Amino acid sequence: MLKPLDTSGWSRQDIIREASMQSAALARLGVWKRLAYSFVAIGFILGLWGANTSNTAAMVGGVACLVIGGFASVVLTVGTSRGKKNVEAMLTVAGIDVDELLKPRSKADVERARAEKNVKAR
Repeated sequence: MLKPLDTSGWSRQDIIREASMQSAALARLGVWKRLAYSFVAIGFILGLWGANTSNTAAMVGGVACLVIGGFASVVLTVGTSRGKKNVEAMLTVAGIDVDELLKPRSKADVERARAEKNVKAR
């Protein structure tokens, strides 16, 4: 059995680095999730085609793709949503305001913030 990782001695930079690595892993899982969704769509189309042409092999293959893709989609969706919550919790512990970080910004907001930063730097 795996032992829990002791993170009590981690610095702020260690936590941010771990959150960054987990975010990259979540992005890769997102690719697999899209692939699973595609598998569901292919299974559905293959199953319909098999049913319309009385092709039993295509119908069975389509249903198999549909079931496997559906299961994979559910697992990956739950995993990525829990992973995102974990990254948010890690960033909160590191003292980063996640709500401010995820707030949508327009180009005008970015330019205004850049101008204010330049004024403060002088």
